[in-house]
Amino acid sequence: MSTHHPELWKTLRWFALLVAVVLLAWLGMRTFERGVGGTVNGLEKVLGAITNSSTHIVEGRAEILEKSEITELALVEMKMSTTRTFENETFVLKYFSGGKKRLIIQGEYRVTAGYKLEPGVSLRMDGNTPVAKFPKPEILSVELIDYQPLSEESGWWNGITPEDRSQLLRELRQQMKIKAQESGVLDMVESTLRTRLKDLLGTGNVRVERAEN
Repeated sequence: MSTHHPELWKTLRWFALLVAVVLLAWLGMRTFERGVGGTVNGLEKVLGAITNSSTHIVEGRAEILEKSEITELALVEMKMSTTRTFENETFVLKYFSGGKKRLIIQGEYRVTAGYKLEPGVSLRMDGNTPVAKFPKPEILSVELIDYQPLSEESGWWNGITPEDRSQLLRELRQQMKIKAQESGVLDMVESTLRTRLKDLLGTGNVRVERAEN
């Protein structure tokens, strides 16, 4: 039969291939619809789950409810360390050096980064693409775990004081925050947000936009 009707077999093969392609496309769309819930109610549930906040529907998009106080969404936590030096020289009677004091401290910190969930955070659909609107990621907290002096020197009339240590620790914390911001941790926050949204929505593409302050 294949010898007398080659065109018929070719047509059947093409028809079978077309049916398979259509079936795969339909299954893909069904999977996506199940992932996002098929409605804005599904988006509302996803936004509530990822922000741990109460949400509602506004003009076809899910938004967090406005609160009197700003809540935070911590997505990345890591340990980091930094070192800072404090130096000072004093004079007796403006002419005689009382010596230099020098203190070097290394601090270990727990750095948390994420988002401040201000009004405007939302989740909507743009065609088949979920669009999340979040503020800029930022360092939420810099918590001192432990510190140790690496070097400590006092002048004969100019000794290290508790105020010196307190000042150096304040400067060390600020330095740690700046170092964390420059380390790429905020990019990790954005990447973590996209990954969580993709997992909850069941899609491979999510767009993140900036919410207006």
